[in-house]
Order: sequence, then C-alpha cells, then structure tokens
Amino acid sequence: MRFLKSVLRKFLPKRLFKFMQPFYHGALAVLASYYYGRPGFKMRVVGVTGTAGKSSTVRMLAHILNAQGKKCGFITTVSFHDGNRESLNQHGLSMPGGPLLQKQLALMLKNGCEFAIVECTSEGLAQNRHLGIGFEIGVFTNLYPAHTDAHGGFENYKKAKGKLFAGLANSASAIVTNLDDSHVDYFLNFPAKTKIGITQDQAKKFYQQVKMLLLTDIKSGEGLEFGLENTAFVLPLTGEFNSYNAGLAAAVAEHLGVNLHASAEALKNFSGSAGRMEEIKAGQGFRVFVDYAPEPAGMEAALSAVANLPHSRIIHVFGSTGGHRDVKKRFEFGKISAAHADEIFITNDDVYDSDPAKIASDIETGILGAGAGKKHRTILDRKVAIGAALSEAKAGDIVIITGKGSEQFLVLPGNKRIAWDERQVVRDLLSTKH
Repeated sequence: MRFLKSVLRKFLPKRLFKFMQPFYHGALAVLASYYYGRPGFKMRVVGVTGTAGKSSTVRMLAHILNAQGKKCGFITTVSFHDGNRESLNQHGLSMPGGPLLQKQLALMLKNGCEFAIVECTSEGLAQNRHLGIGFEIGVFTNLYPAHTDAHGGFENYKKAKGKLFAGLANSASAIVTNLDDSHVDYFLNFPAKTKIGITQDQAKKFYQQVKMLLLTDIKSGEGLEFGLENTAFVLPLTGEFNSYNAGLAAAVAEHLGVNLHASAEALKNFSGSAGRMEEIKAGQGFRVFVDYAPEPAGMEAALSAVANLPHSRIIHVFGSTGGHRDVKKRFEFGKISAAHADEIFITNDDVYDSDPAKIASDIETGILGAGAGKKHRTILDRKVAIGAALSEAKAGDIVIITGKGSEQFLVLPGNKRIAWDERQVVRDLLSTKH
C-alpha cells in the first residue's frame, strides 16, 4: 500500500494527488474493514477529536472502563492498547491508515474487548481513514486554529473534525462535548440520540437540550482537584486543562453505565500518558517535564501548568515543526514562550524540508515581538540544546521541553528520520550530568 501511494505521489500532480487522497484512503479503510471481519461494528466504539487533549481523554476513559471490568482497547498518538498490552505508537501517524487501524481493532475484538476508543485527527478524518467503523459516541474536546495551511483554512479544519459526528452509526449514538469551547454549537448540531456536555457555566443548564455536567472548584498545582456534579475528583496530574479531559472521560463513562463516583475512584491512580506533561526524575535538584504541545494552545496550557508549580525559573526548550505547514505558529510559539519562560532554548523539532535556521529565526522574531526581553539562544542540535538547558538549571528551576513528547522519531534536514525518544534522551543526559 505504501508503494502504491509513493507511486501516485511521484507521478500525479500535487493538487490531483491531494484531491484523490480521501477516495484512496476511504476505499482502503472500507476494504480493510471487510478483510478483518468488520471489527469496528462488533464493539462499542468511541471516537475522540479536537485540537488538544485527545490522547489524554482516550486513556482516561479506557482507564475508567477497564477499572470497572469493561474490557477496552484504544488507539492514540501516544500508544496502542489491544486489550492485553500497551505499546508505543511507532508509526508516525496519530490516526493510522485504514489497514493498520482495522488490524488494531481486530486485535481488540480477538482479545475480548467490548469497547474500543479511537483518537480521530483532522488529517485522518479528512482522508476518510475512519470509514468502516461504526462509531457510537463522538467526543469533542476543544478547537483552536491548527493545521490550517494543510486543510486550506480553519473552516475546512473544523469540517474535517465534524466528519466524526456526521458518521455516528446507530440509534444509540451520543455526542459528548466541552460546552465551554466557542465552537461547540457546530458539533452539537449533528444529529444524535443523546447529547451531553461539561461546563463551568451554570447558566448553560438547559443549553440546546443537552444534559449538562457542571465542572467546579478546579485547583491545579502538585496534583489536580475538581468537582463534577458534586463528585470530587483528585488526580496525580498537573494542568487545569486536564480537568476537562477527565470530565469528558467521566461523562462518557457515565453514559456507558459507570457512575461518577466510580470514575473518580479509578482516576485517583491514573498515571498520565507518556510524553504528556511527564515528569522525568533522575535524582536531579530541579524538575524536568516533557510534553508534546505541537500547537500554540497546547504550549500555552503546558507552560501555564508549570507556572503554577513552585519554581525559581522556568527554562523552556522547543522548536517548531517545519515542512510547509502552519508557518505562523512559529511566531506564536515564540510569543507564548516569552510570556512564561525565564530562559529559552530554540532548537529543531521535525524539520522535514524546511530551513532550520529560518524556523529558528521566525521563533526568535516571536520572542522579540513579545517585548519581554527574555534571555534566549539558538542551538539547532536538539540533543545539545536539551543538554545545555539541563546544565543551566539549578535547584528550584523547572525545565520544560515541548514538541516531541513520546514520539519515537525525529525528522532532520533533508527529511532524514532518526529514532528518538525524548524522555530517554533526557534520562541519559541527566545521568551523565548529575
């Protein structure tokens, strides 16, 4: 299949190749569904989409369901779980193409899963990789401008997300949303038997005939606390944004028969997702966090989360994915980092065929444009940059490294892909420095 796609990419004009992709991927997805015995119609399947929080919401929901003996598998940017074991996603795609997606669903079914949860990305949905799956529940986390260049504008990006809700399959369909997002109306307008929303706004109690779950008393620091319909949740995570992720997971679980108290009990020992605000501890006298944050909203949330922790300084290491997509976010990243960090290291992320120096220069423009006069330097070698930041850190500081999370590759200039596990890179550097 990869060979066929590479041939088409080589010989077809770029515009025609892009036009044909939804038909190509959609056909593959449907054929793969039948080849594997239509597993996506033999389990109760939940799809989760949005700009940020998808992987965490998926894993929280799976954690709740499995804690209640409701066997569940999942597919996310971070990892796959086939019902028996979890493995890191090493395929470079947040939402796999149809054949791999259907193969993973078939493994879940074979291993006795009753539920499957799939992270649904805008690119995957736009390319119809979701076809051949009977989604029962669609979950919407939030929506911010992202991947707009790739989709030809924000409206197309939003419409791609909407494909999940347009495809809800049966009479038991449900839509579960974040009512506090400004784009929620678009997703709620799709038909479904049941509509559920979480919100901090009591005034939305009768919002569009949606069952509302009130989110209250959010406290984030060395742990996360919040209330959902007067049920207290305490999670060993940081970041206010995780209250929405957990709230959505609990709302879905309640729809599936798990009461809120049981969800709260299950999430008390939820350890988080690999590479999502993951703290690396190797005996150093300062704190180190690794986070994915590939979009400005995610970076803002991550930096805000560490800013709420006790610290002397925040040292931030990051780059910006190159290619020809979303060049504007380079400047946004610079502004956001300058608003929160005390010292900044600009480095490479996935460069693809872009000019690394130009990416770094654009980020620096964003930093300087913020007018905060923050200390910054550019070290394009990502490992060297991380090492420099760790060497700079002193007791009481927080180092946060964003952009890769748990991804298992790094794309160097010339589209050269190398194996890369940022968490292990940090551990190795800490072991030699401390």
